[in-house]
Amino acid sequence: MMKKYCFIAAGGAIGALLRYGFKTTANLLPATAVLPNSAFNILLINLLGCLLLGMFNAVFSRTERISTDLKLGVTAGFVGAFTTFSTFCKESLDLLDVGLTGTFFYFIAASLILGITAVYIGNIVGHRVVHPVGKAIVSQFGFDYN
Repeated sequence: MMKKYCFIAAGGAIGALLRYGFKTTANLLPATAVLPNSAFNILLINLLGCLLLGMFNAVFSRTERISTDLKLGVTAGFVGAFTTFSTFCKESLDLLDVGLTGTFFYFIAASLILGITAVYIGNIVGHRVVHPVGKAIVSQFGFDYN
């Protein structure tokens, strides 16, 4: 029972450190006049996390070979700590504090719409690409992937 908490903690530590590293990167992409770098970085981080979560969930739903503890470590731990709702909310309020009301609404809409779209695309990629490739690789070593 304690093993799942260790997996979640380890995944969470890795996810939080990666998020911090990406967030403090000066520019993940060229700066825009519409969205400050910190908010733009958080948007990209959250969209990448949504894409990864969709892919992981798709792959995990198709195999029993991966332990529930590892699945929790990757999804709740790693992706949960990599993406963060509280930072999204803080960046949203920062936009309001500097008077960027229109950007505030665009940021929220883009985060929600693109985030849901990223999970959907990740799910498709997971089912159609990642799972078949993983199955082919594992079967090369004589293991059953299901």
